[in-house]
Amino acid sequence: MAVVAIVAYFIYTTNHITMFKQIQKEIIPLITMKFAREGISECSSIQCSYSTQCTTKNETCCAYILKHFLVFLDGFFRRHNLTYVIIYGTLLGAVRDHTIIPWTHDIDVGYFNSTYLHSNEIRSELYENGYHLFEALGMSRLCVRKNNSIKNWLTTQIVHRKPPTVMGDLSAYIDLYTAAKSATNPISNISVYTILANNNFLTPISFERMAEIDGQTFPTVDNVHEHLVYNYGNRYMTEIR
Repeated sequence: MAVVAIVAYFIYTTNHITMFKQIQKEIIPLITMKFAREGISECSSIQCSYSTQCTTKNETCCAYILKHFLVFLDGFFRRHNLTYVIIYGTLLGAVRDHTIIPWTHDIDVGYFNSTYLHSNEIRSELYENGYHLFEALGMSRLCVRKNNSIKNWLTTQIVHRKPPTVMGDLSAYIDLYTAAKSATNPISNISVYTILANNNFLTPISFERMAEIDGQTFPTVDNVHEHLVYNYGNRYMTEIR
């Protein structure tokens, strides 16, 4: 039965390879052009620490900012019926340490319904909440916007200096990876998606699998172990990354 399921799965997904390539060829360039004029220079400069001793409870740490980033995004997406999953380094931290990795610069999210996310309505609401949605290096990202007067947890971290000009200037942000549905497994009836990145990765997502960060759960991919092995190797639970 297992062999039949595997064969059926690969037959089904193979038929959609052409569709993946078409998505990469047509959708990603459109998103890139749309946000080319509104880039990283609209982000704030944030001062925070990447010390290995940092935690999500210390306000001077980047992990503290990133945790608040993720909590905000989770609530925002839920209010707008947008779906997402945590992936890559954010998932690694959740599985290995049940928290945000202290030395990471970003939150990694696979998101769906890119048309609505990039609508003027959503962009305006994000701006009103103190965030800026922009495009850099071929993908969408979210940062704290400059000239931010909103009185919340961000206030003490924003420093008044020259705006960032390259991604290396940003201390904390969210990477938004487009997830495209590619097939439905005929055995499990679970949809299979491609996370569009440098190393496109097929992954089943039922939106029922959760990962814990600081006692709060966030949606993630179904094949957590395979996802982490594929991206970080078999020793992902012990190697420091």
